[in-house]
Amino acid sequence: MDSHSQEVAFSFLGWLGTAVWPRLAASQPVHIQQAFDAAWIEGLSLPLGEEKAASQTVALIDGMDFHRQSDKDAVAHAYQERQRTRVYESLNVRSDGWVSTVTLRLTAMMRRQVICTAYESHAGDRNLGAHDDEWLGVITQMRGAKRWLVWPEETSAPEEIVTRVGDALILPQGVKHEVSTPDSPGYSVHLVFAITDEPV
Repeated sequence: MDSHSQEVAFSFLGWLGTAVWPRLAASQPVHIQQAFDAAWIEGLSLPLGEEKAASQTVALIDGMDFHRQSDKDAVAHAYQERQRTRVYESLNVRSDGWVSTVTLRLTAMMRRQVICTAYESHAGDRNLGAHDDEWLGVITQMRGAKRWLVWPEETSAPEEIVTRVGDALILPQGVKHEVSTPDSPGYSVHLVFAITDEPV
């Protein structure tokens, strides 16, 4: 890894630590607006689309149907056939660069396995629907915007959160949520650092 990628990783961790660490034990979702400088975040390279590693799988998701591809042309073709959210799984081990370093450092700090996944979508793309996750999610909005409906309590009405570039969202394990990409700007990329229960 080059020195620029390491510098980016440590800057990212610095921003993340200041905004997220004091709130990580929250039992409810926490939306942190402008946790990062938006212009800086938008300038970071991401291993998506044409920049993805050859070994990187992309899951196109429609409900619980995960259509996995690794070939760039096959991903593009599958997306054109049916517009679905593209999920770049396990970026921390399948792509080199600053994302891998951030994930490794988070794993060391948390002493639990951390996995990084990127979600890329356009307005109207199919997605997972309402679900909950088996990990604590630290989410960073990298491009565009994402609309989240979250149910902090199973019996309550959902709350709406819109994350924009530079925002962070802490999503506790087991909190039901549903996401969509707003018409404006009509595009979204967010990273999820999934902090699992698996000790290291």
